[in-house]
Amino acid sequence: MDPHFFTIPYLIKTQLPPLPGTVMRVSALLADLNVSQNAIADAISLDPILSSRILRLANSAVYGLHGTVTNLADAVSTVGNNAISEILLINGVSDAFGRKVLNSEAGKDIWFHLIATGMTASELIRAAGMRGADEAFGCGLLHDIGKLIMLRADTPYYTNLMQRADTEGGQVLIEKLELGFDHAELGAAAAISWGLPHAVVHMIRHHHQPAKATAGVAMAHVLKIADTLVTLKADDGDMNDLYRSDAFVNFGLEQARVEEVWEKVSVKLNEVMGTFS
Repeated sequence: MDPHFFTIPYLIKTQLPPLPGTVMRVSALLADLNVSQNAIADAISLDPILSSRILRLANSAVYGLHGTVTNLADAVSTVGNNAISEILLINGVSDAFGRKVLNSEAGKDIWFHLIATGMTASELIRAAGMRGADEAFGCGLLHDIGKLIMLRADTPYYTNLMQRADTEGGQVLIEKLELGFDHAELGAAAAISWGLPHAVVHMIRHHHQPAKATAGVAMAHVLKIADTLVTLKADDGDMNDLYRSDAFVNFGLEQARVEEVWEKVSVKLNEVMGTFS
């Protein structure tokens, strides 16, 4: 595919897959405070792959159970609605983009970063005593969805673009120069197409420059912190780059608490990635 024909409308029309129906059905149930665990389990059971992943997670070291969970309803109860919501969205995006994209070298890196950022954003929200951990996870998981779309459109081309970014001014700049738009703009368009809330669209669009967001501003800053934290940890970077940033200073969380958050995310991340291996 000739990247010179890439436009946001074209990529949304031809390369953005629909979210699987299971995501919509189970999400609607999770939003109902009166829903029973059995009802959630029944909805999940219609998707054998999702069911097996929930069971595998329930039996992982994260939950430290001495027995083996073999019943889906028990697994749902063990894991809890928050984790179900996270696995549901990971599963949906994974199924939507497929193994061809996510198993490429660039795809693996992006996928790991998305899941890690979602978990980190969610845990930062909890550590700060704020509401919206589920929303933070979803925004973190989807913040670079534009990269997956471009990777799906032309894997060799976009992989090369990512490799050049470090020496040619960064990912956003090189995308702008070559394509006329960046992955955050494309990701925001994808969020609109999927019918996601207005605030989520803004958070995805402005996750590199959260001060420009006009909706979900506080969450946009949390997303920026989580994105930076995951990148620095993955690259063994200087954490002072995060701790000195305006977003972190204004967030007001102690550095020690951030390290605790990362330790918690690291344990959970290994287990969750294992369920999708």
